Amino acid sequence: MPREGSAVGVDLGKTSCRIRVRDEVVVGEGLAGLGADGSAARSAARIGELLDGREPEGFAVIGIGAAGAFAAPGAAARLAALVAARYDVAAAVASDVVTAHIGAFGGGPGVCLIVGTGAVALAVSPDGRSSMRDGRGLLAGDWGSGSWIGREGLRAAEAAQVRVGPPTALLDRIADPRTAADAAVAHPDAAAKLAAYAPAVLACAAEGDEVAVDVVDRAVAHVVQTAAASAGDVDVADVSLVGGVTADAGFRERLRTALVARGLRVAPAQGNALDGALIMVQRTNLPLEGSIHRA
Repeated sequence: MPREGSAVGVDLGKTSCRIRVRDEVVVGEGLAGLGADGSAARSAARIGELLDGREPEGFAVIGIGAAGAFAAPGAAARLAALVAARYDVAAAVASDVVTAHIGAFGGGPGVCLIVGTGAVALAVSPDGRSSMRDGRGLLAGDWGSGSWIGREGLRAAEAAQVRVGPPTALLDRIADPRTAADAAVAHPDAAAKLAAYAPAVLACAAEGDEVAVDVVDRAVAHVVQTAAASAGDVDVADVSLVGGVTADAGFRERLRTALVARGLRVAPAQGNALDGALIMVQRTNLPLEGSIHRA
């Protein structure tokens, strides 16, 4: 018999930590990811800050999607054990990419293409084969992501300002691109700081600015290549679009058109990463079971 209490879903990212208890979503600050030293204990403490005292009747199960779990499976397993012991429940931890995929496809096959601050595609076949492409971070990858778009926008704006590049309306929104770029690069979370300029690029592209349109078109080409590569690895064709950049109407339409041109189908997401965390902790027959740490 399942334990009485509330099922809890956690989406622990680098920007924010979102927790769903019943119909309420609580939001707190994120963490650097499970790859950092002591990250499992800090992650358990952050979850505790948002959960403790919220449900007097207790919890039934807790599912957690955490940034960095793919690269740090040991920390993911420790986080599951810490949370399970703290609340005396069954707990499951996987990468936030995994919970996003499970939420988008209800635990079924397909490609989850995430374009937010970073960019990554996770493809899963009906028989459980999987392929993840990109998600390599600001220096090594994240091609076409929000941070990539923001960086390219700053470069284009500075080139226009010093007259080594074509004029662009980006200068109307980014008055001092050199200072902005220097501040972003020096910040501990450079990717997020660069991604903050992506909306300016997307807005200029929507208004027809040729320089901004070029940046967006190149971003679309990159993420389509990422999605197509992961899809081809496991022979699936349905792609669900997730992440803040895909919420921009112009970017989403360009992306949809380009994916269809590559023979892929855009499938509406069935749910989000919090839904995926809840599905993950309550089912043990998922195609991505090998990427889930349970305690």
